[in-house]
Amino acid sequence: MPELYEKVSAMNSGYHDLRGKIVKAERRISVLTERLEMWAQYQKYKPVRQKLDKVAPAKREQFEQRHSADLALFDAVVRYLDTLKASDVAITPKAWRDEVQKLSTEKEADYLTMRSMREDIKAVETLEKTADQLAREGQTQHREEQER
Repeated sequence: MPELYEKVSAMNSGYHDLRGKIVKAERRISVLTERLEMWAQYQKYKPVRQKLDKVAPAKREQFEQRHSADLALFDAVVRYLDTLKASDVAITPKAWRDEVQKLSTEKEADYLTMRSMREDIKAVETLEKTADQLAREGQTQHREEQER
């Protein structure tokens, strides 16, 4: 029985460790996804900003009014990226995409492992309950025999 309890405890510990690994991967994927979305916004609005720089001074105000939303979004994205740079985070969209892909693949494999572990844990816990029940019944039977 002690070995069975140790086995259940070890299995539960492994299960929870794997769950923690998955949660950590999900958090990192979320951070990287946000960065990639901001990078996509930067790429989308960069041409508008470049056009503004080329517009003649007389037409600049009119251009800014027509594209005010795009320019505001571009400025917000630039501030976000500048904050990353100030935090010593390299702006590397390709590396971010690669890391998201790698983490997603690992996370899916870990989910499959976790599902399998969950089934194994259920089976061992059922075995443990049955063993406990048999042990209690054995003790009760032993007491009854001694009382006779």
